[in-house]
Order: sequence, then C-alpha cells, then structure tokens
Amino acid sequence: MWAYSMIAVGFINWDYQRSHMHATRNSLLIIVPGLILLGLTFWPKTSVYLKSRASQWLWAIVGLAAIVFAFANK
Repeated sequence: MWAYSMIAVGFINWDYQRSHMHATRNSLLIIVPGLILLGLTFWPKTSVYLKSRASQWLWAIVGLAAIVFAFANK
C-alpha cells in the first residue's frame, strides 16, 4: 500500500505541476522510490528484508520524505 501511495502521489504531483520546468524530475523523485518498493515486494528473496523492523522504518522515512516533498515543492 505504501508503494502504491508514493506512485499515485507522484503522478498526481506530475499532473498538477505539468507547467513547471522541473515537474518531471520532481515527480520521478517521488515515483521511483515507490517503484523500487513495489518491485521489492515481488522478489521472494527480499521478504525477510522487508519484514525487518529497520526496513519498515527506513521505508516509512523514505515514503514520508517523498510525500512531504510532493506537497512542499513548487
């Protein structure tokens, strides 16, 4: 769910900032971490990594930073 929310917020950000010069770069900074997390969920070897407490905190921080960036960048 966290990966999907980052991807969705990134595409929404892209749509709203379409006229800005760096809209693509800014939106990809939000979308790419979501795609990485989504990709990791499909790879069986990373299930142990994703279940660890440290990994959950790491992705929570990365996701929150991406979403805050989406709302804060202009």
